[in-house]
Amino acid sequence: MDKEFQQKLAQIMKENDWHLGIGDVSNATGVSQTKLRYWERKGYIESTQGKGQNRKFTYSMLMKVYQMKLLLDQGHTLAVAAQKAESKSHELKLLKQVLFDRFEGMAEIDGHPAVNLGFLDDREDSLLYAVVKKDGTKFKVVPVKK
Repeated sequence: MDKEFQQKLAQIMKENDWHLGIGDVSNATGVSQTKLRYWERKGYIESTQGKGQNRKFTYSMLMKVYQMKLLLDQGHTLAVAAQKAESKSHELKLLKQVLFDRFEGMAEIDGHPAVNLGFLDDREDSLLYAVVKKDGTKFKVVPVKK
C-alpha cells in the first residue's frame, strides 16, 4: 500500500467515526428504537442530534449497544451491562489505536495474508507480521534484508 495513502487513511480513521441512524442501530443490534431512546435518556448511550435532525450514533456506540444487549441477554442488569460495555469500548478504542499506529501494509507469507506491523524493535532489523490463517492469527518475525 502506498505510504501516503496509508497515512491519510489512518488519519481519517482516527479522526472520524461513521454515523448511523437509530433504525440502523436497531436493525444491526436487535435492540428496539424505544429501548435505545430509553438508554440514551438514562445516559448509558449517546448520540448526536442537530436541531430538527434524527439521532446519529457512531460506529463505536453501535458496538457498545450490541455489547450491552449481549450482557443483558446473559442476565446482567442494565447498569452493569452499560458499565461492562463501556469498559469493552475502551479496550476496542485502544486496539484500534494500536492497529493504526502499527499498520505498515499487507504482504503474503507462506501463502497466507499477513499484516505488516512494522519493525519489532529499535534495531530495525526485523519486521513483525500477523499472519492470518483459517485456524487463527499467528505472529511471525521476519529479518530485514539489508
